[in-house]
Amino acid sequence: MLKKTESTYAVLSKILKLKFGKQLKDSGVEFNHIYKMINLETSKENYLLYINNDTEIKFITSRDFICHFIRFLSSNLEKLNKRYEYLINLESDEFSDEISIEREYKEIDYYIYKQNELLNLFIEFKQKLE
Repeated sequence: MLKKTESTYAVLSKILKLKFGKQLKDSGVEFNHIYKMINLETSKENYLLYINNDTEIKFITSRDFICHFIRFLSSNLEKLNKRYEYLINLESDEFSDEISIEREYKEIDYYIYKQNELLNLFIEFKQKLE
């Protein structure tokens, strides 16, 4: 699984001419597959990237990808923050697995940190393009 993620990242990095592997590592964001599509009528290239098995980003230019990825990260951070708040405020009872809950909120806290790093980096990339 790690090899596939690295190769998808390497292909994407080559297309975009951007390096962000350090911020991506252990962020909870996985690039699963990337496809290159060619419009047979116009010969224009498009790309399709699958992220975390349930999200796809279609793009033509680096700017397209950066904008879509910023939206993806913002939405994902919102979901992570909601889950984190839920876990922090969860009241314990005899059926609660407190160790599992603590492990999950610590993992989410780390994902939030790493994805904020990614988001800030991509905002910088976007500003450089403007």
